[in-house]
Amino acid sequence: MNRFGFVIAVLAISAACLPQTALAQEASGIPDEIVKELDRLVGTWKAEGKIGDKQQSGEFTLRWARTEDKKKICLSGRFLFVVAGEETRGVTLIGWNAAKQCIEDRGFDASGGNGVLYWKIDSPTLWKGESIDVADGKTVTGKVFLVRKSPSEFVFEAEYENGDVSRSVMRKVKRERKKTAKE
Repeated sequence: MNRFGFVIAVLAISAACLPQTALAQEASGIPDEIVKELDRLVGTWKAEGKIGDKQQSGEFTLRWARTEDKKKICLSGRFLFVVAGEETRGVTLIGWNAAKQCIEDRGFDASGGNGVLYWKIDSPTLWKGESIDVADGKTVTGKVFLVRKSPSEFVFEAEYENGDVSRSVMRKVKRERKKTAKE
């Protein structure tokens, strides 16, 4: 499911500026560097792009899931994407896979689709990954790339085994400050 792979990929943008060696240093728990980078993803993001020749737009919001003692576990989020007029809604999680020493993204949509992405950081501005997406009972795998343009803008590109190509730009939505009674 190509659009689902895109949704999950968006969630992986946080650590795009970490060197690969920083990720492999800790064997247990979430490396501090990963937590710091994931903090940057908290908030709302908008996306525009194409999957093949179909227009895509969407929005997703991420926040930390925590233990009772406030330790950060992973990011959890909700998304809504529209591809060629068809809506997809769902939830996603992004966290650290200590066994594989990589970022792992998992997501599920309301129509029964699901996907997983495994990311390795290639450079401070480039992630390379593999996606496995399931939709309508079919599995599609692909190679995915995430390019950091700025702290609030990323480009997601994917090449899937079925020949589909995807390219989207994600931008963080600026949070408006709530006015107090004194203002």
